[in-house]
Amino acid sequence: MPDEIPFEQFFADRIKAKGYSLKKVADLTGIAPSHIENLIRGDFGNLPAAPYFRGYLIRLGKTLDFDGEEWWKRLKGGARNSGAADQLPRNRFMKMAPPKYLWLVGAGVIVLIYLAFQFTRIVGKPTLAVTFPAGNPATATQNPLTLAGTVRDADSLYLQGANGSQEQIPVNPDGSWQKSVLLTDGPNSFKITAQKFLGGETDITEQVWYESPSGPTNGTSSSSPSIHFESSTPATGTYFE
Repeated sequence: MPDEIPFEQFFADRIKAKGYSLKKVADLTGIAPSHIENLIRGDFGNLPAAPYFRGYLIRLGKTLDFDGEEWWKRLKGGARNSGAADQLPRNRFMKMAPPKYLWLVGAGVIVLIYLAFQFTRIVGKPTLAVTFPAGNPATATQNPLTLAGTVRDADSLYLQGANGSQEQIPVNPDGSWQKSVLLTDGPNSFKITAQKFLGGETDITEQVWYESPSGPTNGTSSSSPSIHFESSTPATGTYFE
């Protein structure tokens, strides 16, 4: 790049060597044809300010195979508003990252949509039902008895007997549950409670009357019922209200 060669001559020679038209150069670089014509004429005063001028030279250099930075060092004195701090404007030649607050807004929208769909699952009361025995109070002639039912929108399910003991009841993926208990002669009371972590709770007290064929055994009085938790395998036998 001899010093005696003016840029306009050098620029025209590079376009000719590539076999490009001015329109082709404009299409490849994204520079307006009028600015390319000003470069060919050496009319740098009618070009945009220095940062854009420098950006044009760098982009033209990549397209026409010359060092745009070297030519910028030689020509920047003729550019408008030129100076040592001139830089390529980011909003002109490169993709700008979105403001950080947009990420927060997007995250907030996603959270609100999730809460809208999960509102009944997070707050409010669970839905609880006892499907067996069907009646309340009910009468059983077989011991042990398997309590069964369904629960929805609950985080935990508990069974409490007359003596105050409490045990968690496993819930199946479809919301069904079973719990086998040992009955004592006379009235038996079982409280089933469904709870939510951030919501309320729903409970059902199931009353079951049982009288063994031989009457109370092992000194157990019907007036002092006790509860014994067994496996969740349903009991067999006949149950009626």
